[in-house]
Amino acid sequence: MTASIGNALFGKIVMESFNRLSAEVSDLQAQISSGKNDPRPSADPMRAAKLSVVTEQRAAVARFTDNTALATDRLDQADLAIGEMGNIVRQFQQIAIQAANDTLTEEGIAGLRAEALSLRTALKAVGNSRDTMGLPLFAGFGSTEPFAEGPNGIEYRGDGGRPTLRMTETAMLATGLNGSEVFMSVPTDDGGSVSIFDMVDDLIATLSLPLNPARPDHRVDQRGLFSPATTRDPATLSFDLTGPDGTARISAEVMTGAPGAMLAAINAATPTTGITARLADDGENIIFESRGMMTVSNFEQPTAGRQPVAQLVALDAAFQPDAVGVALRTERMSASRMVGAFADAVGHVAAQRAEVGALGRLAEDHAQVLADRKLRMDKSIAGLQDLDVAAAITRLQQLLLTEQAAQQTFVKINSTSLFDFIR
Repeated sequence: MTASIGNALFGKIVMESFNRLSAEVSDLQAQISSGKNDPRPSADPMRAAKLSVVTEQRAAVARFTDNTALATDRLDQADLAIGEMGNIVRQFQQIAIQAANDTLTEEGIAGLRAEALSLRTALKAVGNSRDTMGLPLFAGFGSTEPFAEGPNGIEYRGDGGRPTLRMTETAMLATGLNGSEVFMSVPTDDGGSVSIFDMVDDLIATLSLPLNPARPDHRVDQRGLFSPATTRDPATLSFDLTGPDGTARISAEVMTGAPGAMLAAINAATPTTGITARLADDGENIIFESRGMMTVSNFEQPTAGRQPVAQLVALDAAFQPDAVGVALRTERMSASRMVGAFADAVGHVAAQRAEVGALGRLAEDHAQVLADRKLRMDKSIAGLQDLDVAAAITRLQQLLLTEQAAQQTFVKINSTSLFDFIR
């Protein structure tokens, strides 16, 4: 049994074939024009799956790259701020050196004090610096100004955190240091730490009344009136007492109306120093007596703050003051200690800036690694997306030739009638 195809059905089948061929030609022409492969998953499911994975990874790399840019910018801002802080601290060191000059006039002291007050304001402004996003550089995880005036000077109101950003899928990087470690933790000789603002306020106090006229030590000959500064609360006062026979470390509690402990401590050291002590007529102060010069120095009193801790005045043979009394301050408030403290602060600031620089270098290294990853992914995406133009043109030529031949064949067949077969 044979089957035949009518003209109508034959024409329909041929037209559908022509349409498919034309659509393929049109798609290929569009691909050649754009230079891209057919993006539809149906065209090549494997290629589409690979392209999806690589594109997602490239988007992640783009986010990490943005983070490295933010981290680099913030660390650059922190580096500049700490550099400015270092300049200010060195200026404070110079003020401390000049203040240690005994020949400095009252006008000179006033000038140094005015300069120190101005630098204190500048140092606080550096501590409250913000990055280009408007966030504080030294507040830790906080978003408000980290340094503000408090009852005891400038206080840190941030936290101890370090803001971080993700650099890669597995790596996080700190984008700065917090104010506690930069401004509030200058190492001291005893293994502790001190706030740079407390150091500055100490220096300003030594240039101001009542501490400015005070001295860390004083000498009198044979007789002297020693007057510890006291309050109603007991406080331990320690100092070196040097007499004609030697030096002893005196340490005793002092408080208003109770000089007995100090008197006993001084007399206990008489065999070492050659100095005896007795109460003055007022029952508060202590009279020193010896056969030669007597020196008090190296005062320590944890609760003294920025006030003199004692006074020593020379007495004549009638035990009357024959000179102006000299106020005495702790060793911590001495000029030599100030110079050394600010030298330590300069080293501390340099170490903090070096740490910020190291973090900045890590951010740059991450940025370079991400740039290399992005380049490799771009190549992979290009390999999956970009069209092989030469092969596509060859395919297009084949399709056009096929289309032309089919059209010519169809026309020839379609124009044949029954009479053509009878002949």
